[in-house]
Amino acid sequence: MRSRTVPGKYAVGSWKDLDAADAQTELERQVMATRHIQVVRCFYREGSDFPAHTHLQEQITIVEDGTLEFGLAGETVRVGAGQMISIFPGVPHSSRVIGQQSVQALNLFHAPDREVTREAS
Repeated sequence: MRSRTVPGKYAVGSWKDLDAADAQTELERQVMATRHIQVVRCFYREGSDFPAHTHLQEQITIVEDGTLEFGLAGETVRVGAGQMISIFPGVPHSSRVIGQQSVQALNLFHAPDREVTREAS
């Protein structure tokens, strides 16, 4: 099945049909988005370290393989394979890859009052 979109009705896609864009030197990502929800499949390279930042969108990160460490509100939270974390809109957070391997994770962003852009990460 090929990816396709019927404007205003639905979008169907497959990770194998989406290009993996090299967003930064630490990260490759594939994006599937609607007006209010964005799913970003990320491949974090070993040693990746992302400084504190915020999003207007609510974020859920589901780690599929490897371990990410998040810095949130003065706390450190480790999220490993099969675990997930929800980060509320506007909450400053940082993340980094733990260990000597890459990490694969799904990041879901929800923006109920505005259109989600492809710039969220």
